[in-house]
Amino acid sequence: MQAEYWVGNGFVTVKHTRNSFFATLSNLHKGVGLSVGWVLLIDTIAGSLILLSLTGVLLWTELNKRRVVGVVLVSGSVIAAVVCGLM
Repeated sequence: MQAEYWVGNGFVTVKHTRNSFFATLSNLHKGVGLSVGWVLLIDTIAGSLILLSLTGVLLWTELNKRRVVGVVLVSGSVIAAVVCGLM
């Protein structure tokens, strides 16, 4: 719900919108309507997951050097996907 009022006008405009599933996920991703504490908590958890993923890959490649080729291929694919997604 969104209400809009301009000083001096004798009326208020009220808009009611329904979000789709993807819009709801996008709002959750952006932290719309959340306090600063919750946004910081979510960002901290996301950063921790990224750090854990990177250290896990590093540990995995140390166990077998042939896996480095696989990591390079996967990393190149992810970078290519991100670049294509940004264009």
